[in-house]
Amino acid sequence: MNNITSRFHSIARDFLEQSHELFPQNASALGLHKFDGLLGKNDPQVHLSYCRLLESTLEEMESLPEIAFSGDDWLDRRGFVSMLRTSIHSHRDLQRWRNDPQTHCGAAIDAIFELAVRNTTNLTKALPNIESRLSKIPAFLSGGASCLKNPVPLWSKLAVQSCEGAHIFLEKLEQTLLPLSTDPARITKLFCGATGAFKSYARAVGRKPPGPANGFSVGREGFEFLIREKLGLSLSLPEAEALGRRLIEQLSHEQKIEAAKFGGRRAKAIIEEAASRWNPSAGSLLEEYQAGTQRMRERFTKADLLTFPENEKLKVMPVPEFLRHQFPTAAYMAPGPYEKKQTGIFWVNDLSALQKTPEKKKAEIRQHFGLELTCAHEAYPGHHVQFVIQNRHPGKLRRLFHHAIFYEGWTLWCEKMCVEHGIYRSPHARLIQITDALWRAWRIVIDCGLHSGALDHKKASRLLMNGVGFTAQRAESDVNWYTSAPTVPMSYLIGRLELEKMHAKLVIGSGWSLKKFNDWILSYGAIPWSWIWQSALISQNLPIAAPRR
Repeated sequence: MNNITSRFHSIARDFLEQSHELFPQNASALGLHKFDGLLGKNDPQVHLSYCRLLESTLEEMESLPEIAFSGDDWLDRRGFVSMLRTSIHSHRDLQRWRNDPQTHCGAAIDAIFELAVRNTTNLTKALPNIESRLSKIPAFLSGGASCLKNPVPLWSKLAVQSCEGAHIFLEKLEQTLLPLSTDPARITKLFCGATGAFKSYARAVGRKPPGPANGFSVGREGFEFLIREKLGLSLSLPEAEALGRRLIEQLSHEQKIEAAKFGGRRAKAIIEEAASRWNPSAGSLLEEYQAGTQRMRERFTKADLLTFPENEKLKVMPVPEFLRHQFPTAAYMAPGPYEKKQTGIFWVNDLSALQKTPEKKKAEIRQHFGLELTCAHEAYPGHHVQFVIQNRHPGKLRRLFHHAIFYEGWTLWCEKMCVEHGIYRSPHARLIQITDALWRAWRIVIDCGLHSGALDHKKASRLLMNGVGFTAQRAESDVNWYTSAPTVPMSYLIGRLELEKMHAKLVIGSGWSLKKFNDWILSYGAIPWSWIWQSALISQNLPIAAPRR
């Protein structure tokens, strides 16, 4: 290690240590358990201090010549610089800690939720840390309210919904913890204080003069900056949108060809008919997801298309009520990068539980038809496998990078492997996979439209309803997170396309086995595909003519 790379690692280490002191709850979530009972301050000065730390660290990093780095050091430097730049964009330029009320209530509830979920098998041991954080929530949310200025109306609405859901979550958690406590009166007092704080925060959000309705939009310049720093690509916003529309056209054509095998009807009608005949055989929808997840793991293991990590664990659980409005169908919660026990959580969002009539309940359940592909996407060999492997990367800095173009591109690749290798065996498998890819193509167009200002929330939701066939509730839930995660929705299909380019070079062009290819790409962690390829070329260590195995 030369002096320059040593300096780089020193700068990164100092930054992380200072960040952990400012936001100890984030450090705890990484698996650094000395921070488990802490909840940082949340006033404007803390966020301004963080902005200054970001700026000074980036200045130091950009003074180190890129040419001095290669291999893993080059990738770690590139990823760290990207993390700094995008954080500055969010905190200083967009000031999300001022105009997004979800930032503060989300951090508060996550601070409790993360401890409770991580310690479900030993809540007695976690109780002191949960109590400590509960005691700090009133001050934390009060500080958050003082930060807010001209919040985006949609985000204010979602924050109020989260606060209402937090009350339900805290009430249920209190009932669970009371029998474990030696001081029930203290527990009740702490939960009462935290619940009251969320109610006060919701009222404070409602009193804030709102900002513009489209305040979530980052604009063309900001969007193209994020494409470069998060996706590793040089696409302009119009180019990205044109790509999305072209993909919609291509996938729609493929969809028609596949639908012709079922009598020439529209794909939506074919899938709806199949869904109408589908009854979860395992019992409840949650149980069906649990069974489907196990099937995917067993079939991928038998097919030997990749190496599964050892000693991993996955729990398939229902989405808690306070998060229901944020999840479209399912989601994955990865274990902390520094956790010794790599246990992930596969969240299932059963919106049918909210419906009052049998017809509406069935309509929501049908949205989950083809859930085996979702299980492959979220669990095996999708997010769960990928993040467990990343969390064991020898470079601790690499474990912190979360570029959606990699981890979402990988999951769509997993869906594609399900169909091409007969792992998902339904006669409708390819039609469902193409239709799901079409949904992700629409995401590209909607992502561009929301952040260029061409689309508002209502128009974006309508595109999903008309283009993909979503129910209104599911479409609105999907678009909710598009607004606060620019370039992530587009990363799914674009990420798979970038991965396919590498597959063409290494598997089709150079004779690699698919297992070797999958293991190789997963070894890098969640960074843009273009960086992986560039690093391999810089280091001149890519075995282009690798033998089959």
